[in-house]
Amino acid sequence: MNKKIILAGTAAAALFLTSVIPGSPWKSEAAAIVAPKVTYDPLNPLTEQEIRSVSYIIKHSSKYKKDMRFTEITLKEPDKKKVWNWVLLNDAAKKMKENKLPRLAAFVISEQRKVYEGVVDLDSKRIVEWKENTSGGYAMVSFAEDPSEVVYKNPEFLAALKKRGLAGKLHKVKLVGLTVGYYGPDDADPNRRLYKYTAYVDTGDGNFFTHPIENLVVTVDIDEKKVLKVEDEGVIPVPMNDHGYRKGDKNSTREPAKPIVITQPKGVNYTIKGQEISWQGWKFHVMLDARRGPVISAATFNDHGKQRKVMYSGGLGGMTVPYGDPGLNWYWKTYMDSGEYGVGKLGRPMVLGADVPNNTTFIDATLNDDNGNPYTSPKVIGIFERYADSDWTHSEAGVTDSRARLELVVRFISTVGNYDYTFDYVFQQNANIKINVGASGIEAVKGAAATSVKSTDEHYIDPSNAEIRNGTLVDKHTVAVYHQHIYNFRLDMDVDGVKNTVLELDPKAAPIANNPSKKTEMVLEQKTYHTELEAAQKFDPDKVVLVTNPEKKNKLGYLTGYQIIANAGGTHPFAEDPLFGDDDYLIKRAGYLKKHIWVTPYSPDEIYPEGKYINQNPNDTGLAAWASQDRDIYEKDDVVWITTGTTHIPRSEEWPMMSTEWASAMLKPFNFIDRTPTLDLPAPSVSETKK
Repeated sequence: MNKKIILAGTAAAALFLTSVIPGSPWKSEAAAIVAPKVTYDPLNPLTEQEIRSVSYIIKHSSKYKKDMRFTEITLKEPDKKKVWNWVLLNDAAKKMKENKLPRLAAFVISEQRKVYEGVVDLDSKRIVEWKENTSGGYAMVSFAEDPSEVVYKNPEFLAALKKRGLAGKLHKVKLVGLTVGYYGPDDADPNRRLYKYTAYVDTGDGNFFTHPIENLVVTVDIDEKKVLKVEDEGVIPVPMNDHGYRKGDKNSTREPAKPIVITQPKGVNYTIKGQEISWQGWKFHVMLDARRGPVISAATFNDHGKQRKVMYSGGLGGMTVPYGDPGLNWYWKTYMDSGEYGVGKLGRPMVLGADVPNNTTFIDATLNDDNGNPYTSPKVIGIFERYADSDWTHSEAGVTDSRARLELVVRFISTVGNYDYTFDYVFQQNANIKINVGASGIEAVKGAAATSVKSTDEHYIDPSNAEIRNGTLVDKHTVAVYHQHIYNFRLDMDVDGVKNTVLELDPKAAPIANNPSKKTEMVLEQKTYHTELEAAQKFDPDKVVLVTNPEKKNKLGYLTGYQIIANAGGTHPFAEDPLFGDDDYLIKRAGYLKKHIWVTPYSPDEIYPEGKYINQNPNDTGLAAWASQDRDIYEKDDVVWITTGTTHIPRSEEWPMMSTEWASAMLKPFNFIDRTPTLDLPAPSVSETKK
């Protein structure tokens, strides 16, 4: 294990550089391939051999230089129309050579401050696209780059440690290298690739994040390996209480819980062919993207023998975790975790019986390291079924009937430093798709002089204590800073086909004239969105927002559709604007945060709502910028973007470990299926009821 440096993401986040493969956070020998493979699928991620081929072709081209680093080598999205045609072929036709699509790989390469992107044709073994990024910003951080040694040797930094009583204890000081965002030309030069380092004390309790060295930040030029600035605003006590969460609660009187055993004596209800999953009418493909995490593709639902299109591609577009403290250690912490660090790259194996139930099937992922070599991220996607209450129930004339609903969960967990994010794509038998995101781990905290607060009914927040103005005192000398977890999901909906229209139905109370018994009636007002700016909106739970197909109708004449529900959750639901002003640099860089629903015309180049190269980019090159063109979305191939999340006001119950806090969204069929989709669910058997 690397003994000192940590390269990090969210909050005071970190990734130990422990791998036996450079750039890989997990040891390849731990891999256990548990899902069967298939020889060909146009949506399958690149294989180890394909990644090696791309790397070889680039390294043996005239464009390659030895100090280049491979940020991404991934499947280039195939032609959408051809993919849908292939998906709907029968198994025999899929085996025919003429139905196979060209195999292309997209890549991003960094050469210090320069970023290049391009495409390799794996069939012809040649580079077919190569261009330099000119939109500003840098690629995701490289886990292999580590200029931390210059910090440990810096006289100003060592003097700052001495002031805090840490002279001669350098071996206990942990550095966390973090992206710097952009906060104006006088703060951090966007023409330099930079880290800001914060420091922690390793007390031996296995939880160094709980022991921050406050008021001390070091800015380093990554390329020059040079300390540019050491900022020290004075000594704050380092919180030193033991927070070794692995030890449990020694004072607990809770009786140990008896185990709940999950068994499926007749086997699972799903089948996996390579990365294509079939379950209870659903069929879809899943793959891991190094930046976005799992992506669900070509999702169809079997309606009485007919496989109907629902969604071409769905997954995390991007996410932002901004902190609300303006202090030295905090003002610049507005992490774009997927674009700066790679949510998929930071995926990790799941713990059977805790992260996932014991009836889980795992799928490994193959990614590339900084040198262009493939490595395996083991057990990174989990597939399992679970009981999800009754789907419907009714009692009449002394007879009660009910049906149990099952769910299929596609789960992925990414550890971005101190936070662990669980991403669930939940498929239901009634044709719903739920998207749940849970945040757990260790809250980001700052050191403080305070050991208690003066709280009353009139002043729950102590107005006299400036140290808790931007956070909650969760322990002596420890303040957990207020922040937000904001997620955006890119959903390329193809409801019954690629031509869709997005509209809203708004229930209203309309006055009734000349009716002595009732003065109002309930009616629906409809509005169809024709352009991007018409569709961009905050989520209104009173409205029904639908993606419909103008050419398909159900048996009663309604347009078939899916409802878009941008729910939220957590201590405080993210239901309004992000808690930053329009003139804040964060909002200037990531305008997508201001709306919960966006609709854009499909473009294979518009994937990331924060923009492709967000790292230190002063400009908004993402969703808000695209939508400002106000393009036509009426009866087009539309992409829906959902922004959801939580405003996190920390509680003492979340310290030192945070119970998972969930945010959610849902896609629900709306006049898509003619009858209750689950009328065919089996009644519970007598033996099952007795048990």
